[in-house]
Amino acid sequence: MLEHKRILLFDFETTGLYPDKEQIIEIGAILMEKQNGKYVEIDAFDQLLIADKPLSPKIIEITHITDDMLLRDGIDQEIACQKFLSMMEGNPLLVAYNIQFDLSFLHFFIKKYFNQNFQITNDILDVMAIYKDRHRYPHRLDQAVETYQANVKNTHRAIDDIRATFEVLTKMDDENPNISKYVNVIGYNKKYGVSGIRLPHVRYVAQYGGQKEIERL
Repeated sequence: MLEHKRILLFDFETTGLYPDKEQIIEIGAILMEKQNGKYVEIDAFDQLLIADKPLSPKIIEITHITDDMLLRDGIDQEIACQKFLSMMEGNPLLVAYNIQFDLSFLHFFIKKYFNQNFQITNDILDVMAIYKDRHRYPHRLDQAVETYQANVKNTHRAIDDIRATFEVLTKMDDENPNISKYVNVIGYNKKYGVSGIRLPHVRYVAQYGGQKEIERL
């Protein structure tokens, strides 16, 4: 499927949409290593994080995470950042569904709690870009899960979304083993442009859905 020795799949739940103003409230991450030609899980991180402000009713509705849960089970943001950075050691491929959102939060997260000068240089893979290349709207993860009949249901909780993402990725590779074409490419809606950070080693391509814009590069 991919040439990378290790891949780090991750998903964040957050207090809002703006990475420079909001916080991560849940991290789900799975580190996988290729062994005998197959990716095997070697580490996982599934953790709530303490937030600086109360959650909005909308975020509680979407994530099913409450302020009480964060106070009871959450850990400090800085501690969570150190754990995530330890999983990034060795420069694994970073994988997520709609990775632009998560990368932008990761960028500000690491700069705030570790090093203001830190730059993300890992190769990246946006699973949504593959799905969007092959299918028309809608392109949400739950739609991808339904399309490929993944056994892991998307619950908007981070660790479940990761497992769903990996299963969708695997099934799309079975469908057409050209996944490597999508490494370091992020699709975006031409109407709205690219939101969040831009990484210098990543190519940004307008996608309309089902038109294989990236596959035809």
